[in-house]
Amino acid sequence: MTYGQPQYGYNPPPKKSKAWLWITLVLVFVLIAGGVAFTGFVSPGFFKAKADTTSRATPEQLSQSFVNGVAEDRVSQLWCPIRSKRSYTFEQTMAVSDGAQLSTPAHQRAAQEYSAAFTAGGQTVGIAMIPGEGGWCVRDAKVGGEPEPLPGIETKPSPRPDVKTGEEAGNKFVDAINTRDIPAALSVLCEKVPDTTRDGVQQIIHGEARYTVEKADLLTTAEQTILHLAGEVDGVRQPGRIETDDSAEGGPCVASFSPDSD
Repeated sequence: MTYGQPQYGYNPPPKKSKAWLWITLVLVFVLIAGGVAFTGFVSPGFFKAKADTTSRATPEQLSQSFVNGVAEDRVSQLWCPIRSKRSYTFEQTMAVSDGAQLSTPAHQRAAQEYSAAFTAGGQTVGIAMIPGEGGWCVRDAKVGGEPEPLPGIETKPSPRPDVKTGEEAGNKFVDAINTRDIPAALSVLCEKVPDTTRDGVQQIIHGEARYTVEKADLLTTAEQTILHLAGEVDGVRQPGRIETDDSAEGGPCVASFSPDSD
């Protein structure tokens, strides 16, 4: 072996830069973060706070919950147990709405009633709110404006009026509907009418119905009187029919009521 000679060995090639790798990783992270943000806040929105559709401790809370519920098709828990007949049609119409926006905040219209209005599907809708079990509830919804307030929300029947004929009982019943007096209307009903009839009478009064008696047929043998009505229910002209029990204990009373047919 010769000493003192220079040693020659293998020189490795220079290392490649990893800058491009870091740039790629950063771009991928930005794209992923952007996609998550879009999905979370826009569709389906799992980062967004869900709109409140349940609060009803005050009329203000209820009106906003109702508007939010229309947008999500979740208003069923906000209705009163007995509500206007037209509110059922409204609920079906609003089920296909893209959303709603409160236009008139809750404001008092009667001693125990508040109203509010919102826009949905290019229409203005008014709602009427009254105290109910567990908070306030919506008793009526009217397309085109705010519902007319009730003169009172008491549902306990008034004392039975002293009437002598079925025609007189039927006329008192019609007067009570036209003045939207729930206790007076219920007081003329016979004791044995089904609960569906009692509820139906209140549904009509929660709306805005008016009737006139066109004629009365006295069926002496059957001890019954039939009153034929001309009416307007929620702005639509419709007939109506009342049948009385003229031999009922306590005096003649209304045994059945058909608000939209004769």
